[in-house]
Amino acid sequence: MSQCVSMNEVVNCTLEAITNAHNEYLKWTNGEWLWNAPEYLLTVKIAESIANLEKNKFVTLEDNVDYILGHANAKGRGRIHSDIRKSGRFDIVLWWAGGAPRAVIEVKNGVHIFKKIEDDVKRIQKVLKRKSENSKFQFGIIAFYISQQYKKSAKEQLQKQIDNIFGQVKKTVESDFEIQQYGQDSIFCEDDQNAFCPVVFLIKK
Repeated sequence: MSQCVSMNEVVNCTLEAITNAHNEYLKWTNGEWLWNAPEYLLTVKIAESIANLEKNKFVTLEDNVDYILGHANAKGRGRIHSDIRKSGRFDIVLWWAGGAPRAVIEVKNGVHIFKKIEDDVKRIQKVLKRKSENSKFQFGIIAFYISQQYKKSAKEQLQKQIDNIFGQVKKTVESDFEIQQYGQDSIFCEDDQNAFCPVVFLIKK
């Protein structure tokens, strides 16, 4: 009997999808790295990877925030925090098999600083806090691709950059939720000057 997809499976699918997107785009373009690609390519690849898991779940793309909050029992009464951006859309929503939203996945390409993902971090934080006792939301994910050119020691320098971003994300959400970093074991170096990495920050209740 098919089982519920685990958070670790979602994380692994996401990391693998970002790396695969990089490799595919490299072939399509005869050498261009993924930072040159439209962000939506990553979003579709991640959703496809999770959807291919033979587990109880389904995924949707670009779903209306207000609509999703309602289905997750996270709407209720009271003003919805502006950081949630209720008139906007979530990149990817992972649903419980029973038909309630379980997780929000926000995707970014070409991240180099915390500022690039700050709005998404705050959105997930506020979504998970919203009516948390009744809400069906369990976790949120910030997924991004980072690549950088350095004068030397690309792998070590990129790791420092990722750790710095993670530190700022942790400072933002750790008073409310647990946060974990993934992808640091997947840094790829073309040479001593160029490196890329798929990154996932998992924020969970």
